[in-house]
Amino acid sequence: MTLLAVLFAVSLQAGEQPPAKPVAIRGGRLYTGAGAPLDSATVLVEKGLITAVGKDVPVPADATVTDATGKVLIPGLIDAASRLYTVARDVSPGSAEQRALDGLDFYAPDVAEVVQAGVTTVYVGPVSGGVLNGLGVILHLDPAHTVLQNDAALKLTLGASGGDSSTSLERYQSYSQLRQAFDAARAYAEAWEKYRHDSAEYEQAKKDKKADANEPTKPKTDPRPELLLRTMDPKKPLIVRMEAHSADAILLALKLIDDYKLRAVLEYATEGGPVATAIAKAKIPAVVGPVFRLGPYSVDYLNHSPATASLLVNAGVPVAIASFGDERAGLQGAGGSRFLLESAAFAGSRGLTREQALATVTIDAARILGIDKTHGSLEKGKVADMVLLSGEPFESGTRVERVWIDGRTR
Repeated sequence: MTLLAVLFAVSLQAGEQPPAKPVAIRGGRLYTGAGAPLDSATVLVEKGLITAVGKDVPVPADATVTDATGKVLIPGLIDAASRLYTVARDVSPGSAEQRALDGLDFYAPDVAEVVQAGVTTVYVGPVSGGVLNGLGVILHLDPAHTVLQNDAALKLTLGASGGDSSTSLERYQSYSQLRQAFDAARAYAEAWEKYRHDSAEYEQAKKDKKADANEPTKPKTDPRPELLLRTMDPKKPLIVRMEAHSADAILLALKLIDDYKLRAVLEYATEGGPVATAIAKAKIPAVVGPVFRLGPYSVDYLNHSPATASLLVNAGVPVAIASFGDERAGLQGAGGSRFLLESAAFAGSRGLTREQALATVTIDAARILGIDKTHGSLEKGKVADMVLLSGEPFESGTRVERVWIDGRTR
């Protein structure tokens, strides 16, 4: 994070602490994300955390109470692939070591509208056009723009089009480039291991006063293979976010993931429906979107379908629906996050239950991002990110009435 962003975050945190008084939202219908909906239930919040959820929750006398009778309370929405805070610029080839966080504009004017639409957490990835794109970040949309996870995932791209054409050969070339990068990272690790071994032998030879001892040459440090090695760490792997659109690119991505034993998430999965069984068999989650494709033609979206999410979910694939704000789909900038709930509604109308559709932008999105222990559902001990709706989720007349982040009204 830049010094300016750090100072800005610290100053906001100093003046935006969770309220001292308990907060209670009672009488409404709760979609907790952790079981069946609860009617006429109460959520109690203290110091920014949910302390109780249920029908018979005692409310402290000093609590600030919101009557939610006839209304619906849901977890704060999570956009698992947002363009929020990103600065419009020409797309560059990118590099593995670039960080999305370093290029964000925390004074972006549309943040307030995104929060008012119920979005409380976003994942923002690097905006670039190469095969190795950089590191994404998970941000909480509190006033301090709290970083929940920096270096949350390494973005790779397999076969996305840079123009108005795309061939299976071009996609295979991207696959080959990625294989070469992973193989080079392994060779890099072997070179360092050899250097450490040879250095130990050299130090011993000096102690033994051997005249013919030769000091080994130290390899050059390179951040790209260092990052790729982190993705192959069997104990604590860095997550890989693999952009793939066409069915053949998705299958190549699955092969790459399997060959290098990566902990991975598919992004876009535009033609994921026809290969849903293969994705489910590989046990790879998918962040799907944009659900709405607008504007000019793009070859990546030739077979775009709003049913992709439901086809994947019904095949057993963990799915998060995300806005992406993808220029290639005619969606510019961060505005797509404002329509996350509508995206889930549209995708859900193609074959998901209300609870399944809501999960794609709450608890399932949290699981895919790895933040489900603290976010994504209305459960005791979790961060009090909540959205009060005037009616049932996804109904045409339902509107967002109120949003809490860390138990504070935003």
